[in-house]
Amino acid sequence: MEDKKMIRIENLTVSFKDDIGNGNVVDDVSFDIGKGEIIAIVGESGSGKSMTALSIIGLLKKTAKIKGKIYLDNVELTALSRKERRDYMGDEIAMIFQEPMTSLNPVMKVGKQVAEMIKLHKNVFKKDGKLIRKDIKKIVVDMFEKVDLPEPEELYDKYPHELSGGMRQRVMIAMATLCNPKLLIADEPTTALDVQNQEQILELLKKINKEKQISILMISHDLNVVEKMASRIIVMNKGKIVEQGITSEIINSPKEEYTKKLIASIPRGKKPFKETTRDIMVKAKDLSIYYMEGNKRDYVINNLSFEIYKGEILGLVGKSGFGKTTISKTILGIHKYFDGEVINNAKHSQMVFQDPFSSLNPAKTIGWILEEPLRIRTELSNEERENKVKKMLSKVGLSEGFINRKPSELSGGQRQRVSIALAIIGGADFIIADEPVSALDVTIQAQVMELLLSLQKEFNLTMLFISHDIHVIDKMCDRVMRI
Repeated sequence: MEDKKMIRIENLTVSFKDDIGNGNVVDDVSFDIGKGEIIAIVGESGSGKSMTALSIIGLLKKTAKIKGKIYLDNVELTALSRKERRDYMGDEIAMIFQEPMTSLNPVMKVGKQVAEMIKLHKNVFKKDGKLIRKDIKKIVVDMFEKVDLPEPEELYDKYPHELSGGMRQRVMIAMATLCNPKLLIADEPTTALDVQNQEQILELLKKINKEKQISILMISHDLNVVEKMASRIIVMNKGKIVEQGITSEIINSPKEEYTKKLIASIPRGKKPFKETTRDIMVKAKDLSIYYMEGNKRDYVINNLSFEIYKGEILGLVGKSGFGKTTISKTILGIHKYFDGEVINNAKHSQMVFQDPFSSLNPAKTIGWILEEPLRIRTELSNEERENKVKKMLSKVGLSEGFINRKPSELSGGQRQRVSIALAIIGGADFIIADEPVSALDVTIQAQVMELLLSLQKEFNLTMLFISHDIHVIDKMCDRVMRI
């Protein structure tokens, strides 16, 4: 790796014209990136990670106020006009976003979307001063091959919804690296992926970095990912750089309290063994689950047998699209198309979803939401219901003041605590937790995991815990089932 500082950030400060008070979302940030280097910015939501990245590529909103300087190979990007800056986007600096499904145009074939990059940056692809249109598809197909996409010719004419999450992310990487940029910004590129796809995407990014000497700036809250990828780490909190240095030194010997807190939140090790009863809560025998396509059966699960014992947490891991959520729906009686046998001995089953915001009624207060199952399942008085809601909020670490708030007024971690309270308050003895911590910051993730473990012990709950993160599974679960 060359010593040359390809990217230099000097005293970068970002605020917005509509901000209340004097708060800066990025506050006096300085760092550099060398040619061919992989560095990572880590921190909780709101720490300024993504705003720093958007400042580099020039994608901040027009209302943003920027102070400081950003250099690319000694060219001061912050001194350029918006039109001049645009020439550097795609050609010199490219970005991969967290969720490719929302980044790709849903009504446009993926091949055409990548081909647009060639048309927008045609100077990169001209032959003898001309861009030959018949070569465009070949360039895209060749790029699909380089990012290890299967059947690239056929893939060219498919829509985003016809691709898996991992394949969509590879399309985004193909699009971002097509012009051989000097810097690739990867903003949480693996958060929404299962463990196998996550490993494949990380290996692909390493391959691109090594073969093309493209520098990579990773934005992540997953320190396990960062530890594998980055040579240096920048730790941010509330818009400021708290600590920065060599990855191994930061991970093994953090100096600042905030960094120590982040490191301590990384799920490590396995849950201590405990004896559980052999009483069966849920049993599946020769379970084959399918969807109907006209008169044809499309099987997603074949001949699966398992038991979930009372009082245990069984972990369920597997690739996206392999039927994890479909299994949970079948256990709960929501999905009706299956062969074989499913027995659910629970008195009351409930589910905790990955995204609590979409599972909580946005028009109702938290108090109303938590009282709803009590109105349906019990004959408690108004006062008794209200008291039970207050006690349950206390058990999940929230104050009585949350009763009158709406979901939009809560953070992601607070909403997930409400979802857990909602699952338990009606007397559930069996809970399915479907990726309940995957969208949370590492510190909030650790808090929610500890909460689930403490409530499971207090109420003697039985759980099926679905996750793509094997570190979370090891920390949470008594046994693991892979599909």
